[in-house]
This record gives sequence, C-alpha cells and structure tokens, in this order.
Amino acid sequence: MIMRMKGVLALAALALLSGCQSLAETDAPPPGCGELPTFADNVCLLDSWVAFGLDAQRGDTEWREMMLERLDGSRADQKAARAVVLAWDGPQDWRRASDLYKASISSAPTRLQPLLQQWLNDLEKRRQLYAQRASASGGGSANQALQRENEALKQQLKEMSDKLDALTDIERTINSRD
Repeated sequence: MIMRMKGVLALAALALLSGCQSLAETDAPPPGCGELPTFADNVCLLDSWVAFGLDAQRGDTEWREMMLERLDGSRADQKAARAVVLAWDGPQDWRRASDLYKASISSAPTRLQPLLQQWLNDLEKRRQLYAQRASASGGGSANQALQRENEALKQQLKEMSDKLDALTDIERTINSRD
C-alpha cells in the first residue's frame, strides 16, 4: 500500500514538473497580444487592458507622454487607451479622459465594456470629489459662514453646559438640607 502511494506521488510529481516545464516554454504572448491593448477579442483582452491600466497608474510623466504619442489615432481602442493614460494624469486632463471613455466604450468588445465603464465611473467620482474640494477651498464666503455657524453652536453648547452646572449645584444644595 505504501509503495503504491509512493508510486502515485512520484507520477504526480513528474506530471506537475513536466506541466510546469511546458508552460515555461510558452512565454511568447499569443498573436494580437502586445504592449498596447487593442479591442481584438482574444485570450489576453482583459489581461492586456488591466496590465495597461496598472502601467498608466504607475507611470510617470515621461511614460504618459510617450504612450500618448504612440496612441495618437482615431480608432476606438486607441481612444480608450488614451483615456486610460489621461485618467491617471492631472485633473486638467480628466474631462478629456472622460470624453474619450464615453466615445469608445460602446465600440469595445462586450467582455471589456464593464471594465472600461468601471474605470469611467471611478474617474467621474474623482472629478466630482476634486470639484467639491476646489469649491470648498475656493468658496470663502460659504466656508466663513460655516465657521460662524460652528462658533455660534459652540457658544450655545457652553451656555447650556453652564446652566446644567448651575442646576446641578442647586440640586446638591437642596439635597444637603435634608
């Protein structure tokens, strides 16, 4: 029984090793899978877009400029890729990225559309938060009004606290007479 188990384990190890070796030999990407993502509906469609999105997120200004030059075209996949790059650039480029996403999502393969839509939604949330922050810091009068209201509420809280302390003292005095 133990010998049979050792034999089975040895065969399993041999199969695993030969399987790993055969996987290592196929490092070349499938046809149509390259550095720049496309709308070619192949095995690496999602993987290539996710990898490109991560590269765009981590890339510096030089990388973004190089990619934007390489992606200068009117095809829908080029527009979507430019949107990915611009979405991770500064806020001044977010509107353009949003417009490019919107112009290219419907042309994308069905499997890719949810990912592009999610990236567009995330970008829109960032744009909204940035706009709120800008209006809060830029809107001095609104900010000052909130500060005045906060000070008035603090004053009311202090007055109520003083009254409560006075009532507590009265109660102690009454209780000490008994």
